[in-house]
Amino acid sequence: MDLTPSKLSRAHTRLVIDASVLINILGTGCPADVLECLCRVFSIDEIALREVDIDPSTRRSSEDIVATLRRQGLLEVIRMDDDAYDRFLGFTAAQPPDDLDDGEAATLAHAACGEYVAVVDERKATRIASTHIPAIQVLNSIDFLAAPELLNKLGKEKMSDVIYRALRDARMRVPPRVRHWIADLLGNIRARECPSLGCCSASRPERTR
Repeated sequence: MDLTPSKLSRAHTRLVIDASVLINILGTGCPADVLECLCRVFSIDEIALREVDIDPSTRRSSEDIVATLRRQGLLEVIRMDDDAYDRFLGFTAAQPPDDLDDGEAATLAHAACGEYVAVVDERKATRIASTHIPAIQVLNSIDFLAAPELLNKLGKEKMSDVIYRALRDARMRVPPRVRHWIADLLGNIRARECPSLGCCSASRPERTR
């Protein structure tokens, strides 16, 4: 298959993730494995973390699994300093359609005022980041779930399982540019089970015995 569509690079060492991104990580069913393979600092603002109350892979409270990830040093919870908080207020108080909810605003505020790369999946947040803070770097969930490091360490079959579970259980959003790659990775049968791939299906038919 083609090279992965991930934009994650070795220069992206400090990542601040939005609530939906953490939900996707939990949705893989093996969040610790994913974060360990990527060998980076994953942070989430305390405000964004409040939006993550259910582990989509178990449909139970996310409290225990988040606590485990924090205890293992795989996820850190951060708080905005004064500068970041001012940016946060600017994002939340903006006039529609340029306003953001609290979790997205906190995530972009950290990236705007620190050395973080923002990881957000929502189109609106991505648009606002590119318009109002073009100097920051913005990634999405697919950038690390399809990262070459993950492919090398997990292998194609397990990477496929990881992405499939995030799509199925967490309803992970997939940018149009990578839908065919994801569908090809999953195969026709599983791709058709994932509404976020749209009408996209694998480019090659399933083999029959």
